[in-house]
Amino acid sequence: MSLNDFTGSFNKRFQEFTTQVSQRAQDAQLDKKFKDLSEALTQKTQDFTTQLPSLAQSTQRMVQERLGQVTDISQLPQEYVELEHRIDRIKLVYENFLKVTEVYENESYDYPNNVRESVNEFSGVVASKLHDLSRASSTGEAQSVLIAPGPHRDPKTLNYALSKVALTSSEYLNKSVGSEEPDLSSTLLKYSDVQAKIAQARLQQDTLIQTKFNKKLRAILAKDLNEAHLARKNVEAKRLQYDIARANLNGAKPEKEASLRVQMESLEDEFAQATDDAVVKMQTVTESSEFLKDLRELVSAQAAYFKLSSELLTEFLPQLETV
Repeated sequence: MSLNDFTGSFNKRFQEFTTQVSQRAQDAQLDKKFKDLSEALTQKTQDFTTQLPSLAQSTQRMVQERLGQVTDISQLPQEYVELEHRIDRIKLVYENFLKVTEVYENESYDYPNNVRESVNEFSGVVASKLHDLSRASSTGEAQSVLIAPGPHRDPKTLNYALSKVALTSSEYLNKSVGSEEPDLSSTLLKYSDVQAKIAQARLQQDTLIQTKFNKKLRAILAKDLNEAHLARKNVEAKRLQYDIARANLNGAKPEKEASLRVQMESLEDEFAQATDDAVVKMQTVTESSEFLKDLRELVSAQAAYFKLSSELLTEFLPQLETV
């Protein structure tokens, strides 16, 4: 074998050797990663398993308390109990009012059910769109026609319905051949204008109630009251754990008393801290709640609407008495 052949053979074998070493190193790294992952999963499983008895005990304890089978229940501070009652009352008032006042968020809450847009009105809208499309000279113009808002539509309210029917009737009388009802036509036209103004005032009232009453109550329910609710749930959970620990200590064997006492004292501290935190959360609600001020906004909006409505109708009424 020549020197060149020997050198080539040696280089080839050396490359094969280094490749094998590199591959084995990569395999070893993968094995270590899999091992670490397996150990982590095992630890998570063990942690979860150790929590199962606590969860089961808490559930069992809760059922026993509700059935009256357990009487040794830790009592909460009187201040805490009173705050709970106040929070419950505030929440009840807010929720009950919103069940009613959310109607102001529905424009047509007083619109007559038997009044619907006529086929002619709908056909008119379609015809207008088709006419505009026929005049479009490009795809862009056609698209603009399709997405453009339709003709002005009166809000679906009772007062706008009254305004519309009065206006339509007035126009009908004016167009009727040989009509001898000029006073009636003119009076209906004025009545239509009065109802249109009342309708606009009602929409303004609704907007004020939505923004200054409903929105405020919902914000408190979603933030402060919800935070207080979660804090109270945490107190109940900590109280259950503490009472279970006390019961376990009372029935423990002497050799386990020391560890169980440490656990009980730790849970007692957590229970006390959770109670203090919940008191702060509930006090925040009671101190920030200004329902009478919020109610004033509701009543002010209503008063302004009814006052304007009364003034408009009172001013219009004499015109009917002289007809």
